[in-house]
Amino acid sequence: MKFFITGANGFIGSYLCNYLLKNGHQVIASSRKFLPEIKEVLNGAEFIEADVLSSDFEKLSIDADVIIHLAASNDIVSKNFSNGIELSTTGTVNALKLAVNNKIPKFIFYSTLQVYGTELVGSYDEQTPVKSENDYAMNHLFGEMYVEMYSRKFGLKTVVVRPSNIYGRFLSSQIDRWTLVPGCFIKEAIEKGTITLLSSGNQNRNFISLEQLSYYTETVAENMDKRFDILNFVSNDYKRIVDVATLTQSVFYKSVQRSIILNIKSEQPINTNEFYISTNKLSSYGINTQKNAEISLTTEINCVISMFVVSVNDSKN
Repeated sequence: MKFFITGANGFIGSYLCNYLLKNGHQVIASSRKFLPEIKEVLNGAEFIEADVLSSDFEKLSIDADVIIHLAASNDIVSKNFSNGIELSTTGTVNALKLAVNNKIPKFIFYSTLQVYGTELVGSYDEQTPVKSENDYAMNHLFGEMYVEMYSRKFGLKTVVVRPSNIYGRFLSSQIDRWTLVPGCFIKEAIEKGTITLLSSGNQNRNFISLEQLSYYTETVAENMDKRFDILNFVSNDYKRIVDVATLTQSVFYKSVQRSIILNIKSEQPINTNEFYISTNKLSSYGINTQKNAEISLTTEINCVISMFVVSVNDSKN
């Protein structure tokens, strides 16, 4: 297949492009700009430097089977209300117009599991009503609505994917996504010798690796045939934040023989939120949630630690 991917210079986009190239697909990577290291790693891809917020974006001449739109507001951009809304609405509409103008039949939009709420409790599936509680989730919800509208008006086959907490190795140490768990723990451990939790860390989360995420995306792109659908991109891996912190602490010691102090600043929340997200709909697309199970938080924490240590040492030399 031939993929056109927005946000291809980012944490998810660069990894996804690399995954698809390795699996024999053609990739058109789009971003406002690219790190030289990303271009080197994504050997074989076609690169387009373009801004999804520009009115010229929809005028690009693109030949592809599917658009994967990743250039929506992340947790950092969403801190600025205006910028977050603009990127997730205007940017998404421009990407949808690009699909329509170029007769690209399939469109996958990356949203977030946070549209269901911040602290999930109980059972969830794709039919569960949304309950957004922050700007980050709302920005993506607006994008989802535009995807549904364009699929209805123009006959696009579209899928909105809602990933849980994404982790994995960086294709470049220059990709600035250290706000994510466990990356934020690794960064603090390297720089300060500590891992700090402002809460008790009892919050329960579902974690999905970049490798699993890329496999899911590839499989969905190959099998999608509905006008509009929603899929929760989750794994079978549920962990408390404090457990990920202690795992990072342990892997760090084994990797570089350095003890890291874990600081827990609060006893709240006292209880752990228990929840479960159904994977039945993923199975209907031919997705095996057990695939790539050998890639885990442990393996990826170790990989990111190694990359970060090398990067820090190189900057000192």
